[in-house]
Amino acid sequence: MLIYADENLEVFYRPGSSSYVLVTFNEMEMQANGSRFWGQRFCEKADITALGFISRRPNWFPAASMAKASVAAAPMLRQATERILYGHSQGGYATLRYRRLFDADVAIAFCPQISIDPRAVPFDGRFTRHFASALHEDMEIAPEHAAGRGYVFHDPFHAVDRKHAERIAALQERTRLVPVHMTGHGTVRAFAGTARGLALVEACRADDVPALRALARAARVGSAMRPYQIALTAIARHPAWADRLCERFAEEFSPVQRVNFLYHRANRHIRDGELATARDMLVEAIAFQPSNAGPARRLQELDARIARMGETAAIL
Repeated sequence: MLIYADENLEVFYRPGSSSYVLVTFNEMEMQANGSRFWGQRFCEKADITALGFISRRPNWFPAASMAKASVAAAPMLRQATERILYGHSQGGYATLRYRRLFDADVAIAFCPQISIDPRAVPFDGRFTRHFASALHEDMEIAPEHAAGRGYVFHDPFHAVDRKHAERIAALQERTRLVPVHMTGHGTVRAFAGTARGLALVEACRADDVPALRALARAARVGSAMRPYQIALTAIARHPAWADRLCERFAEEFSPVQRVNFLYHRANRHIRDGELATARDMLVEAIAFQPSNAGPARRLQELDARIARMGETAAIL
């Protein structure tokens, strides 16, 4: 049931048999269409009472809209014995930014950003194109936003995500970092499935640290993205090993993963002075995903560099 909508987001209420209400926030790849929310299938299968907040575009849930939406959601929140917030990336940000607004008992965040304001996060340019000063004034997660207990799931090998997570945990009290190695920015996908999702929620509700560690370990080992993440991480220090892993598991990579591996491997070849090999990899990446601007832009830069080197050689 749609209970609130404005130019930035929609909010749905789903009654269920759980004594708690699960408040979910979507990642940027999913956008509002008037009929669904992020985590809906999980809530339906487990019959969980839910409030689903879903953005109309990648907008990091602007505070003005959230304040108005929280008024519409207040009756459902008051009925529940516990309020559990749950989200990934953009949604992970909202989970921690609005803990106090929803008087959360538990906040479960996967790979959150502390902000997308380029002034606040000069180390992360992935999402700054979505920053709008009119919407995002004072958006940075702060100590006063904390309420209840927080759990931040992230891959420590993902340097940028780790920096966000550590900064948030340093600011917000009662916030625990939960490492899930070799899951990249897709940590939440390692916990896919109704049984695993329910076990995660229950472990967080009980603050059961041994259970959380066991779940994280099982998710890491069984994750379909593990070979890809190991191969990607190996590029920096063990490129030959990365190549062997890619050769063995490439058929299991998604198109996005294949392109991302080729892009980063090409950059390592450029660093090593192997420009022709790098060029071949970028051309292959473009063939896999023509709409991805990253490899095309990098190829353009590389071709310009090769041309300059040719001109210099001709002069000499």
